[in-house]
Amino acid sequence: MFEQLDQLVNIDYNKRNIYDLYKAARKSNGTSLTLRAAEMIEAIPKDRFVFFATGSVTRSWVTPTIGETDGPLGTAILAKRIRECCSAIPIILTEESLVKTTIPVLRAAGLAVVTPEQALMAQKLSGRGYTSVACILPFPCEDEEAKIASKKLVEKYNPAAVICIEKAGKSEKGTYHNMRGYDYSQGRARVDYLVEHAMENGIPTIAIGDGGNEIGMGNIIDAVKEHVPHGDVIASITKVDLLVTASVSNWGCYAICAALALKTGKKNLLAQGADEKRMLEAAVLSGHVDGATGKAETTVDGFSLETNIAMIEMINSIVARELT
Repeated sequence: MFEQLDQLVNIDYNKRNIYDLYKAARKSNGTSLTLRAAEMIEAIPKDRFVFFATGSVTRSWVTPTIGETDGPLGTAILAKRIRECCSAIPIILTEESLVKTTIPVLRAAGLAVVTPEQALMAQKLSGRGYTSVACILPFPCEDEEAKIASKKLVEKYNPAAVICIEKAGKSEKGTYHNMRGYDYSQGRARVDYLVEHAMENGIPTIAIGDGGNEIGMGNIIDAVKEHVPHGDVIASITKVDLLVTASVSNWGCYAICAALALKTGKKNLLAQGADEKRMLEAAVLSGHVDGATGKAETTVDGFSLETNIAMIEMINSIVARELT
């Protein structure tokens, strides 16, 4: 079933040669990508912080406040499910310019956005009642500031894991590029340094990507260069413990949620179409656009709301056959 989840979200729907990247990631990992992700998440100790990095400034030459619809939605649901199954405290890290527009997406997913101190209070007083919380913090866009912030964040919050979703990674030249090969380094959070620092300190790292320019694609950089247009330019060099590929990064998150449901036997960990609709509408209303088309409409990487909901239903149907 886990292999089916992998394959379903890695069909080359948008003609980016994602299946070739999946095969390379699968070979590197040695087992199902979603299964391994679920195993790593299950191993997260209770009541610990977990870092999630997402958000992609997609039209920085216009304004750094425009982000993609791919990434924040999957992050919100995955963060909520990890909170539910591990009693974790999610901290979402993104560009300062995208904090304001990402908060409505988190809320639409059913997460109360609070400060880390308030989240700790929610844990301490959980006996009075469960609270579905998440935190969001800005991450620096300058190299030296990002290096300092990485060390401070890890020291202060001691995260049990770092998970990157649709987060641009630096190329061999230290620059960041979109799928068309254009340099879009300006206003880009340098999360690579956080991932590198986490790995140096033995903190598990997971990345979810769909194109070759995201954090984690360093695991399969040769495949990116071979199979992805402009691969020699855009390929990210940043490595993680586990890379999960998907045609749309949000879908990768939903497949991991399904793998968690299979591993634990808990159907409530599945993503839901109603959440997708609510989040996508909130994302567009707050200023996000489709990263592929640039249009402020309820689409993700060119796929309609209906298609995204259908993908969730297909993912969930795989789980339903096993958990009936």
